[in-house]
Amino acid sequence: MSTIDKQAKKETTPWYKNKQFLPIFIIAFLIYNSSNMLSLTLPKFANEMGATSQMVGTLAGIFATCALIMRPFSGQVVDNEDKQITLRICLLVLLISVFGLTLSKNYYMLLFFRGLNGLAWGIGSTLCMTIATGCFSPGNMAGGIGIYGLGQSLAQTIAPMVALPIAGKVGYNGLYWVNVTLMIICIALTFLMEFPKEEKKPRKYSFGIKKMFCLPALMPAAMTMCNSIAKSSVTAFLVIYAGTLNIENIGLFFSVQAAAIFICRPIVSKLSDKLGTLTVLIPCEMLSVTGLIIISQASTLPVFILAAICMGIATSGEQPILMSECVKSVSSGERGSASNTSYIGTDIGNVIGSNTAGFLVAYLGYRAMYLTFILPIIICSIILIIVYRRRNTHSILV
Repeated sequence: MSTIDKQAKKETTPWYKNKQFLPIFIIAFLIYNSSNMLSLTLPKFANEMGATSQMVGTLAGIFATCALIMRPFSGQVVDNEDKQITLRICLLVLLISVFGLTLSKNYYMLLFFRGLNGLAWGIGSTLCMTIATGCFSPGNMAGGIGIYGLGQSLAQTIAPMVALPIAGKVGYNGLYWVNVTLMIICIALTFLMEFPKEEKKPRKYSFGIKKMFCLPALMPAAMTMCNSIAKSSVTAFLVIYAGTLNIENIGLFFSVQAAAIFICRPIVSKLSDKLGTLTVLIPCEMLSVTGLIIISQASTLPVFILAAICMGIATSGEQPILMSECVKSVSSGERGSASNTSYIGTDIGNVIGSNTAGFLVAYLGYRAMYLTFILPIIICSIILIIVYRRRNTHSILV
């Protein structure tokens, strides 16, 4: 089959009939469920062990820190190595890390195994995204990424609904056995996937900056970083913060936020295609600012839910647009590096946000901390406006 025929077939094949996309969609969905369960419960678990706010911030950031260590090389690994074998290795390491959490009895064991989890995620997340984007042509890339992202949104909805109640009944170590089961299912699914035969080519590894990072994708990745700096503080400390206010069922915040993302993402994607990137992104950034302000002043669950709706709508526009811009900035052979660069932005933001939040909570308190994290989002919005005016286009890359 010629290249043109393959492209035409890819353009017309529905996502639900793609034999490679469905398994990787499910694998990513389960991995995101596991990741969200850990992100929500580990800070609370450590806090109950007696960890200080700085220690909680370190634990919340160790995952992103270790993932970030792998990012400069993960794009090259994905572009050079056999994707099927690499995926199985990543899933096996994830399995080992969550199994270690079931045995953890102190803060430092949590720190070690969460770090190991991050090392595997540093390559695995890039690989899953690359496999998924390989199922779509440039013409339906944004829509494909939107479908792929729905799995993440579903995971963000489900994980808070089950993680905290399960932890309350069987304990945190018991909850992590659920994560072990999810990883076993993921490994089993790799044996059902049909990986296309890849042309043999010489491996090309380099320690040069241009190989470790995809330069055309740096702009949207930088914007992603600004958003992540602010929002990582919500994931790391909201459950603990709500506990100081004697608010129960704060897991609803994350479920409502994810539901808003799930509902609004298709709508926002269409508006972005119709109205232009900046026309959608700027309001989304302002909604994020609004959400953080509401959180800083909230004292009841309904007010937190209002913040969740604002931030969910905002994220529904920010995530797919910026990721799509990263992927579309390069040729198909460099999508691994482009996806990886976007994740680097997320990881750097999570590392900065989580660790900074821990210190801000210790010295300023929760309310002041959330207000402080408005600044990265405002900076991100200013960058968007400046780039738009200079280049006089709705695309932030050309």
